[in-house]
Amino acid sequence: MIGLLQLLRLDVVLEAVSLILGLFIAVQSLRAHRALRSSSFLFLGVGFTLMSVAMLVRVVVVGLVIATAQPMWRHFILPVLGLVTVEMIYSAIRIVAYVVFIAAYAASRLAAAQAPIMVFPALLAIYNPLFELASAALLIYVVVETAHNWLIDRPRGSGAIFAGFLALLFSHILFFLTPLSTLFYILGHSAQLSGLVMILFGTYEAGSSATAPAPTPPPS
Repeated sequence: MIGLLQLLRLDVVLEAVSLILGLFIAVQSLRAHRALRSSSFLFLGVGFTLMSVAMLVRVVVVGLVIATAQPMWRHFILPVLGLVTVEMIYSAIRIVAYVVFIAAYAASRLAAAQAPIMVFPALLAIYNPLFELASAALLIYVVVETAHNWLIDRPRGSGAIFAGFLALLFSHILFFLTPLSTLFYILGHSAQLSGLVMILFGTYEAGSSATAPAPTPPPS
């Protein structure tokens, strides 16, 4: 069985990679917003910026706990309290980000309508089952809307964005199953990374699809 410190180290590495991907997605979403004048991509950019902030807080705090683990682990309450606190902050920010994702597609939908076995208890310090359930429930709406956007409107990048949010939904389901085995926790991180990569590709493809206006010919 993976020990808590080993799991924390793996968590920091995977979360740091997710942080980098999240920042790239935020930049590409805002780029697509400027190119396409789409409010949906603006909301995506804001949402992934919030997710990146949450990931940064978690990487910094968990990293500090690991760095001071040897002297502090004798006073078990201090590192565990830090982990629990950062998990609550992390969960709250990510839920806000998912609400922003819902707003991204709910706003466009509204506009369209107006037109014609248990691991050790210390694992709970980095695992919040209520957050995983709430996140999965929120993401169901985003997945449905991105699927509709891909199947009906078929803009460039919509298929990758749908697949990415579907992978994020599965990641929270896998995270929820963590008490059965730490393997689910690792698989959840893998699904999260895969989802972020696909969303990054989709936002980049959408931003690149905008054609620059043709230059005005000089007067004869």
